[in-house]
Amino acid sequence: MKGLILIYLITAFGSVAALRLPVIGLAIYVGFAVLRPQFIWGFAGDFGGISLWIGVATLIGWAFNGFGSLRIGRGRFIALALALFGVWATISATQAVNTDVARAELENMAKYIMPFLIGITLIDSERWSRVIMWVIVGCQGYVGFEQNLDYLKGYNFAGEGFGGLDNNCFGVGLVATIGPALALMLGAKSWRERAIAATCAALILHTTLLTFSRGALVGLLVVGVTAFVIMPKRPKYIAVLVVTALIAIRLTGPELAARYATAMAAEEQRDESAESRIDLWRDCLRVVQANPVFGVGPGNFKVIAASLGWPSGKQAHTTWLQTAAENGAPGGVLLLLVFATAIVKLWPLARAQITEANRYEVAMASGIIMCIVGFMVAGQFVSLGGLELPYYATMVGVALLKEKPSPVPVPASSSRFSPGYHLSPAGPGQPAMARPGRG
Repeated sequence: MKGLILIYLITAFGSVAALRLPVIGLAIYVGFAVLRPQFIWGFAGDFGGISLWIGVATLIGWAFNGFGSLRIGRGRFIALALALFGVWATISATQAVNTDVARAELENMAKYIMPFLIGITLIDSERWSRVIMWVIVGCQGYVGFEQNLDYLKGYNFAGEGFGGLDNNCFGVGLVATIGPALALMLGAKSWRERAIAATCAALILHTTLLTFSRGALVGLLVVGVTAFVIMPKRPKYIAVLVVTALIAIRLTGPELAARYATAMAAEEQRDESAESRIDLWRDCLRVVQANPVFGVGPGNFKVIAASLGWPSGKQAHTTWLQTAAENGAPGGVLLLLVFATAIVKLWPLARAQITEANRYEVAMASGIIMCIVGFMVAGQFVSLGGLELPYYATMVGVALLKEKPSPVPVPASSSRFSPGYHLSPAGPGQPAMARPGRG
């Protein structure tokens, strides 16, 4: 009952506040998309319509405030690629095998494409970027808390999924949040923030393992490698990664290890589930070959699954190939470009020289890259193009790129994170000056 009351209070406050500051409504909308309160406290009452109320209030506030700022800066290509993907999917839907299914899929797409496009016009400061990133990590951390609480009581609900997602899809969402949690922990300026982010990271990590998802494991390993590459090679940063890896190994019991070992199995050793994925991927490529431009229509792979020899309603278990099969090769390329371009654009910021002024920005850029990498890799093993979380993380990334010049690369002869000095911001036309740092 307390959860029901809390969510209603947040909805009421957000619906009013969004009329004046629509970015508040956006943050709450994003939080609800990650938290999915109806699946945590649904027993206490009806949560239907809460996201709709927040979304409508945000739209109205957005209109009242002049539709935000269209000065997107270096993130414009990311926004353009997503907008074009939405347009292409709409055209594809007009000639889908089943237009009713296609229209329903377009409605689902609108629930994350519209907030993305609205958000990049509203988020106009590092402060709000940081708030939304904390909302994402905090809400996913609470989901992990609930899952771990159930596990301690003897029920592993994470292995069955959460929020209308099966265990594999749920695992992908968790993997996509571990990077932002680690980045916020390393970029924190206070012990309180660091402790909260570390707790969320630990809960998310353990819940990921509890999903028993091999795709999530592969994504987790790639996130770890990405973190090692992108983060400073200083003792405290390396120590965090080592400790995280040791915790993950310690939490991986014999049953988990045996299942995860099959993720890398040779062809003759694959189980039926792993082998069927390969066959589904091949069928996706055949569908793309037969329908290269507009595909079979959004959401329509499950419609044609029976004609390919699969049970009716079968998904392709691959986000990227299924997107291409349903929306044509151009649609698949456009969606890939959204996330790949975000990585390329954010990489210089994530690798920039750290100062006290840009500490959070560098951390968030690193976290968003890890989020996208985890989603892109783990997403190859599940059909999850509509997972909202990576779109919202990318939205924050576009906001970070607004009107920002490309960071000047650090000279090869100097350390990016020197122990005693940071580069201080320089005025217009002035060279950057070294100043003592805190190491």
